[in-house]
Amino acid sequence: IKIHTFEEKEVFTEDALNGLCKKIKPTFVIIEYNGVWGMQKLYDLKLPANWLTAQQITVIDAQTFETYFSNMKSIFADMLRGSSRVFMNRCTREDDFRLYRNSIKSCAPAADIAYVSDEEGILDIMLEEDLPYSLDDDIITLNPESYMIWYIDMLDNTERYLGKTVEYTGIVAKPGYFSPGSFVVGNEVMTCCEDDIQFLGFVCKYDRIDFLKEGNTVKIQAEIHREYAPEYESEGPVLYVKKSTTIGKKKKKK
Repeated sequence: IKIHTFEEKEVFTEDALNGLCKKIKPTFVIIEYNGVWGMQKLYDLKLPANWLTAQQITVIDAQTFETYFSNMKSIFADMLRGSSRVFMNRCTREDDFRLYRNSIKSCAPAADIAYVSDEEGILDIMLEEDLPYSLDDDIITLNPESYMIWYIDMLDNTERYLGKTVEYTGIVAKPGYFSPGSFVVGNEVMTCCEDDIQFLGFVCKYDRIDFLKEGNTVKIQAEIHREYAPEYESEGPVLYVKKSTTIGKKKKKK
């Protein structure tokens, strides 16, 4: 790793970057830019011929964000406008995440936002505005891409979904330790990497459970409740299935 510092705005030039390129011959370059210099200077700079811009990331200190954003909004907007990812650093779970989101999205609508805590790392904060489906729909319809988002948000914000109807496709599982009448319609999802695939779903109840065969793929519509379930050993989401359609039968093992 080679580090070169430009102390003054005037010496951060095309010639200086070309000189570094010839001297160091880097395979990967990170520019930690001083946004107070104005982002246009960076955008107008002609980079060395073999340098391709991959991503602009902005890191913000949550502890001072509100003060700086209120008093230096034009500078913040300039820094955020071209960002594809924003890290809101030093967050706590008591922070006003809606303020953070709305402020950032007003400047960079397409940016992904990650909320980072010193103690917990990246926080699983999912605001209603960020969900890939509408909670106001009569039936919340999930596709394979939104299933994991729904699963995590159900764990963190169950109250959003109480009394609502959800529709999704999943695989029937009837674990032996489940109480009579209880089962799962879940999906195999990648939780952190390709080697970590888990079957995730919530306890379901259905008055026609005998028609559902373990391992079959089904589409269900279910109303979401929160109640004590022995399988959780506590209160948790319980899906009362109102309708089911088998769309794929379990494949026979060779």
